[in-house]
Amino acid sequence: VLSWQFSSVTKRGLNTEQLSMLGDKLLGPNASNNPDGLIPWTKFCKNVNEKSFPFWLWIEGILELIKRHLLALWNDGCIMGFVSKERERTLLKDRSPGTFLLRFSESSREGAITFTWVERSQNDEPQFHAVEPYTKKELSAVSFPDIVRNYKVMAAENIPENPLRFLYPNMPKDSAFGKYYSRPTETSEPMDVENPTPHGYIKTELISVSEVHPSRLQSTETMLPLSPEDFGELTRIINPAEIDTVMCSAYPN
Repeated sequence: VLSWQFSSVTKRGLNTEQLSMLGDKLLGPNASNNPDGLIPWTKFCKNVNEKSFPFWLWIEGILELIKRHLLALWNDGCIMGFVSKERERTLLKDRSPGTFLLRFSESSREGAITFTWVERSQNDEPQFHAVEPYTKKELSAVSFPDIVRNYKVMAAENIPENPLRFLYPNMPKDSAFGKYYSRPTETSEPMDVENPTPHGYIKTELISVSEVHPSRLQSTETMLPLSPEDFGELTRIINPAEIDTVMCSAYPN
């Protein structure tokens, strides 16, 4: 029934692994003992987790998010969608640094999508990082492919960089999302800063930036420090006291 619900509003239903994850979410370890996939109505309406909202409401929120903001990516198979955090780590742990996958948040009532990527520590141990989920609010301002393209991680005294390199299992990010990147609608013209016209604006672009403690980066020694000009621009946008506070705070895994 769940697969039919997705295929009726998109071009892609749910595969066996996705249905298995949803079955575990509803029935726990007993899901494997229910081969016909029959779920009592009382079970279907129970909370999906501790956030106190029913399973069907969570599914409806995700369907709405797909229809409005993620339909092409979903139909193309770019979004793994329904995968547990444990399974996610199993899939990513042996992949190249910068490999990421897209999944739906399990804690958002209205539907949200996030991505998790893997890096390697100096001891060659896998390290996993997940970004705060994006809801319809964020996706109404910036398309998800552009979020992936422009996403940055910033640590103290380092140049922001995009850690996302390969869509799981090994597709280069631009090959997977390039055709969905937004294109400028008109040719930009240089702006005379000293003599601006009444309607002259400097073009801006919304990007997602995560502030990360340097200890969580793969290798901070090999990253170039900010130039005085770049640091001056950063302190113009962000209060220096806030930068010190963020960068000196430990971030939980």
